[in-house]
Amino acid sequence: MPRNFIKFVLRGVVGAVVDTSVLWILTTFFFHSYFTKYVLSPAISYELGIAVTYIICYFWIWNHRVHNEKSDFIKLFLHYNFVLLIFIVIKLGLLAVIYELFHFHIVICNVLALCFSGIVSFFASEKYIFVKKDKKYREKYCRRIKV
Repeated sequence: MPRNFIKFVLRGVVGAVVDTSVLWILTTFFFHSYFTKYVLSPAISYELGIAVTYIICYFWIWNHRVHNEKSDFIKLFLHYNFVLLIFIVIKLGLLAVIYELFHFHIVICNVLALCFSGIVSFFASEKYIFVKKDKKYREKYCRRIKV
């Protein structure tokens, strides 16, 4: 698990760069009202970050727990996306609280909120999404594939 956590942290850095870059682009060049800047932009940037981090999780971190099939990829993405969409509520709440308390720039508030939601999402990914399959499951699945 420590090795996966280190990989997960690196995945989080990539996700944070994607999330923060998209957020900066949207809030600097496209969105200027309160709703679009503080709700819509972070939601869009977070969803793009989710997609990038899922690909990293599926093909690098927990690749030994997946089946490398289109249906498996989509099914796990839906689970991953659903679980992490729950964290957007946490992230948006933290972002707003941090901004109201400290008046940091939106990008700094976003990074701080991402740190907290990232730690929680590791445990969700480890225990609920990319679950270790027991020996019976692997034998049954492998037998089905070979036929």
